[in-house]
Amino acid sequence: MDDIQRVGQVLRDAEKARQPIGPASDLVEGGLSLDAAHAICELNVARRLEAGERIAGYKVGFTNIAVRDKMGLPDSTYGYLFEEMVLPSGGSLAMDELIAPKIESEICFRLKDDISGSGLTIDDVIAATDAVSASFEVCDARILDWKCPYPDFFADNGFSARIVLSGRWVPVADVDLLGESVALSQDGTVFAEGKGAMALGHPANAVAWLAGKLAERDRGLKAGDLVMTGTLTPITPIAAGSSYVGAFSTLGSVTKTFA
Repeated sequence: MDDIQRVGQVLRDAEKARQPIGPASDLVEGGLSLDAAHAICELNVARRLEAGERIAGYKVGFTNIAVRDKMGLPDSTYGYLFEEMVLPSGGSLAMDELIAPKIESEICFRLKDDISGSGLTIDDVIAATDAVSASFEVCDARILDWKCPYPDFFADNGFSARIVLSGRWVPVADVDLLGESVALSQDGTVFAEGKGAMALGHPANAVAWLAGKLAERDRGLKAGDLVMTGTLTPITPIAAGSSYVGAFSTLGSVTKTFA
């Protein structure tokens, strides 16, 4: 078994057992290259597709440049989303389904056209977008304490776990994406706020960045894909037993309780 297959299996086992491992880079002499990390992720994506799962879209991570720089990361990250990861607003999610989940408030894009290539503009992305929605991303790491070198984020599928959609899709032309704001509350108390501009300067920039990165691997975004464009509020560990509400200025609210 080569390194790609071996590390891919270790990450799959960690997710299944809900037991984190040390950095994936520690499993390979000299650490993981970025190409190897992508290959590990894509191997595990292929395994899920073979098992009958379907890709729903993608998430873009570390789009807050100040946070990214503070963590010493050279760029943003991305991961694949599967249909079983997509949850409706309301109700509860069992914490024992995850390892060490954290919550983010995001604007989710839904594409109406295929889009691909590097150098895409905000206008290109807007033209290809059907609608946007208030959303949460529930991130989770198969890597202990979320501490790892940059390539490991890709090997672990960008720490993808679940997303929560409000159920209300608003035509993209009807939203001021830069000025759209959100107040995130836990058990009725607001503890974080943010605006659309915090996602790479504009949420559509996150989609353009993703398209460029996928193009490097001969891939593109497809009509119907969901794209989570990065958190507008600090990445926050989820407290078991708490309810969270993301109240957006025009997109409405998204909520989930974590049992």
